[in-house]
Amino acid sequence: MSYLSLVPHPPKVCLLTGGIAPMLTHPKDAYHSLYEKVKERNELYYEMYPSDIPIIHTIVDALLQNPVPLPSGGILTARRFLQLGISLGGSPSSFASLHSLFNSAILDSSSESIEFTRAFLKHMDGCQPFDDHPIYFLMHESIYGDGNRFGPTDWAAHQALEERIQTPDAFSHKLTSQMKSNDRPTLFTGEMVSYFVAFFRIDY
Repeated sequence: MSYLSLVPHPPKVCLLTGGIAPMLTHPKDAYHSLYEKVKERNELYYEMYPSDIPIIHTIVDALLQNPVPLPSGGILTARRFLQLGISLGGSPSSFASLHSLFNSAILDSSSESIEFTRAFLKHMDGCQPFDDHPIYFLMHESIYGDGNRFGPTDWAAHQALEERIQTPDAFSHKLTSQMKSNDRPTLFTGEMVSYFVAFFRIDY
């Protein structure tokens, strides 16, 4: 948008193939609004697959207690697992794909320590390739920036999530996974990409 506004000889026609960042909106307000949309997608998913609610509770609770090494050497934490919510806004088959993944995630749940299948861990390794696409996540939040009006974005996505998970919010995964109530499913996060950066900085 800045380029089109400032270039001396702008094109007569410009086709936008992606979303347009909100204008005149503080970045953190934009992310809080996005969380409400992501919540709606979560609700649609759990309406379609209510039997996944206890499975997600179990997976998140297990990862909160013991993060798991991934085949590549990374670490699967509860927050990283919940980033799978980025798929909730994808293709029509994304819900079914996630349902299949979750139902094949646990190899053995009979003991106190949950054992995950290697296929599940390999999938988690490959579905978040941000180390191979650094510009995508390093520059993603900058689309919300307006230095003249709001100053730096200041990790707005991460701040918005922290404000939610530190209170009894629907996105408080620590609370919902421990409650283990079918009325309080654990919600996935979405495309809040500076949160991904913060995740790599904090959890690795």
